[in-house]
Amino acid sequence: MSEEINVLKVAKLARLKLQADEEIYFKEKFNKIMEYVSTISEVEITSDMKAKDESLQKIYRPDRKDESPVKPDQFSEYIDNKFFKVPKVIE
Repeated sequence: MSEEINVLKVAKLARLKLQADEEIYFKEKFNKIMEYVSTISEVEITSDMKAKDESLQKIYRPDRKDESPVKPDQFSEYIDNKFFKVPKVIE
């Protein structure tokens, strides 16, 4: 594992207040997740695996725009000038 996750920074972005024991718990959990995800680097991909198989491609319907019978004001009180109001989470 090349990189550790900064638990306190993640908690701050999620607006969580962690106790010391919770910080240790989540650090261990994040490390286990990162170890599991890093196993993908062990997979060997040969050139024939990289070839694109057209038969596996999904065929999608074309996009079309339909008017919704529900207006944004009806399902959220957090709309301001057609935009959702959300708390700032990016530093």
